[in-house]
Amino acid sequence: MPTRFGVFCELPCPESVEIIGHAGWDFVIIDCEHGAISSAMLPGMLRAADAVKLSAIVRVASNDAAQIQLALDAGAAGVQIPQIGNVAAARAAISASKFYPQGMRGLNPFVRAGKFSAEPVTEFLERSNKQTSVVLQLESREGFEAAVDIAALEGLGGIFIGPYDLSQSFGIPGQTSDARVLNAGAEIIRIATAAGVPVSVYAGTPQAARQWLAMGAQAICYGVDTVFLMNSMRDALRDLR
Repeated sequence: MPTRFGVFCELPCPESVEIIGHAGWDFVIIDCEHGAISSAMLPGMLRAADAVKLSAIVRVASNDAAQIQLALDAGAAGVQIPQIGNVAAARAAISASKFYPQGMRGLNPFVRAGKFSAEPVTEFLERSNKQTSVVLQLESREGFEAAVDIAALEGLGGIFIGPYDLSQSFGIPGQTSDARVLNAGAEIIRIATAAGVPVSVYAGTPQAARQWLAMGAQAICYGVDTVFLMNSMRDALRDLR
């Protein structure tokens, strides 16, 4: 499986998504957990992703069935769900993301995801259950300790390691290169790989990205659109002075 590289999008505008796609990234994670992105903005941002053939995952604010449904009804390729700390939470997230018999996602074929009823309901259900990716974030000691059981769940599309929250759960907030964080991440990758579940992880530097890839991560979410903009603005002004 080739390594995939993506970017977090926190700016609430379709242009940011479109630029990420034109720049050649493999995927975007539209961040509704930390970004000021409302459900009303999502369809336009997802259309922008479609226009540049960019895979778009929506990170919802919490493991809430209503938020998951809004993201998927808007046409997201999948959802990424933060702070999964136990098997019950993981099962609930998968159930909210999949239609029966894999789950109990609310069924409305008249939304964007169902092509506004242009697609037969049976095809919508089959396609959604087959293609919708459910990515669960393991970013706490509790999630780490439950990794074996979570990785074994049917319907799981991937695991995402959040180094920042993981560092906080170890009492060393922000120290993402600490051995405790890296060792926990490496063990999660080992467990997920053995279960056939792909692992993605956030990395903010090339060095961190290479380190996680060497440990076996299959995808890197490298940086955030706001940070790229800030760095470019600073660099441009520095070059002028």
